[in-house]
Amino acid sequence: MTNSLSFSSRKAGMAAREGALRLTHAVLSEKKLLDEAYQAEIETGPLRKLPGNDRAFAKRMVITLLQHLGEIDSILAMFMERGIPKKSGPLRNILRLGVAELLFLNVPSHAVVDSAVSHFRTWRKYAGFKGLTNAVLRQVSQKGAECLKDIDAAKANLPVWLYEDWIKSYGKEAVEHMMDVCNAPTTPLDLSVKAHDTKTQDIASQLEGQWLPTGSLRLATHGKVDELAGFEDGLWWVQDTAASLPVKMLGDVNNLDVLDLCAAPGGKTMQLAALGAKVTALDLSGKRLQRIQKNLDRTGLEATLIQGDALKQKFQTKFPAILLDAPCSATGTMRRHPELIHQRNAADIAHFAKIQARMLRHAANLLEDNGCLVFCTCSLQQAEGPDLVANFLMEYPDFSIDPIEAEQNPELAAFIQGDGSIRTRPDQMAELGGLDGFYAIRFRKCT
Repeated sequence: MTNSLSFSSRKAGMAAREGALRLTHAVLSEKKLLDEAYQAEIETGPLRKLPGNDRAFAKRMVITLLQHLGEIDSILAMFMERGIPKKSGPLRNILRLGVAELLFLNVPSHAVVDSAVSHFRTWRKYAGFKGLTNAVLRQVSQKGAECLKDIDAAKANLPVWLYEDWIKSYGKEAVEHMMDVCNAPTTPLDLSVKAHDTKTQDIASQLEGQWLPTGSLRLATHGKVDELAGFEDGLWWVQDTAASLPVKMLGDVNNLDVLDLCAAPGGKTMQLAALGAKVTALDLSGKRLQRIQKNLDRTGLEATLIQGDALKQKFQTKFPAILLDAPCSATGTMRRHPELIHQRNAADIAHFAKIQARMLRHAANLLEDNGCLVFCTCSLQQAEGPDLVANFLMEYPDFSIDPIEAEQNPELAAFIQGDGSIRTRPDQMAELGGLDGFYAIRFRKCT
């Protein structure tokens, strides 16, 4: 459990919970990304007038709910034999947030129950459910912690299709470890640095960061990103260390023409530019390209940005090196984006896999002879990685896997698979806060 939540005032506590309720609806019912919904609530919702700490608590409540949603719903089912009444509006999410506070955030029961009932002052149409809310949450406060011990957390918190897929791929013990890391109260922040020099070392000391074996700087705790030391000077950018590994697979890119396909959010583009590559970065979204340009300007790095479709874009010349970070289900990022597993289904995986196969074929046609192509996804699904390789190699017999070797890439050694590809998982480097799940493989085009 985390430390007990505390708010600057009772009024602020209620406003934060109203914001949390709206965020929960936006994520689970409207399928919005949590960060985007949170920003909207700060700008126009009940969170806009709250201090930063109270806003952060509101988001923490929702993250906790999303991390433990299966357990929370199982607990509610134990104390509501007839289930959630039909046409009960916000009742389900009010109760979910209440259970999250009681069982996972260690908030005093009187504060939780009183606040949950107070929601119905806003939702007067559903005021008849105040008594039920009171009764259920009081029972949870008294008996819920004991009942929680009998629930298989990993199995409960993952959708059935995803749980079964991960058990098949990684085994039950690994899945449980992955979920333990993903459900940690806080997630560290990783930074990629533009250059390893004295100034960067000074900034690392100021930030109290820890250098990871992969070369990233990890911050266990942090404030607002744009207020951290070194941000304005453009010394670093935010990038999970797992996301930084595919660029390292390209080898020495200094003065090399490199095509970065599906470039947003831009971390790999900046990595390549910092290593001296002549980068052409392609993305479908003009808005995302604007954000990449803003970060390039901040860091003093250069790249050619092109808005275009990675399935269709043509170029006058071919490239000696291509990086394809293909769109995917992003299940590997759930330790930072717990909403995603509740917004995906098995059909989504098949959909993304088809797009990835098409993009891989198109990328292959843009590569020079003897060129290097790195394909990666931030997914833990086999269908969005290893399962694509055999068909690709059959269709393109002039390509072969160019295996990563530990001697040449010691920072990648811990993640190398039998075929020379790399796989990262949340439970790797767990003692330091874990990693995003990534799959990456390097191909070479033969002459």
